[in-house]
Amino acid sequence: MNLHTILTRTENGFGQRLVEWSSTRGIEAEEFDPRSEELPDGMLLINANQDFIKEDIDLHDQFDKKHIPTQKIDINGTLQVAISNFNLWLTSNKCQRVLIVGSDDLLQNENLERFLEKI
Repeated sequence: MNLHTILTRTENGFGQRLVEWSSTRGIEAEEFDPRSEELPDGMLLINANQDFIKEDIDLHDQFDKKHIPTQKIDINGTLQVAISNFNLWLTSNKCQRVLIVGSDDLLQNENLERFLEKI
């Protein structure tokens, strides 16, 4: 995988889980600052059953308007398809620094751990 750095919001449980996950994979983790001049290469919005929080959708729309590659992954869909699509998206968009967001509700979804294990 070409992913070198993830950015996330560490003030929530989802972001904290991603920081833990990245440390076991040798992927650098950084706090996402929306005011920063340096933007990530892309954005991944993880969700369950297309259930999004407004803050994440607004952020997704901002990235889309700036023509920064975005990807939405529904972890309740077919796992192998999600993993393949994510890896293809990373490769085709040459994303190495990716903002990853999702809601704290995902922490209770066992499919999140399956997804993180496989990517």
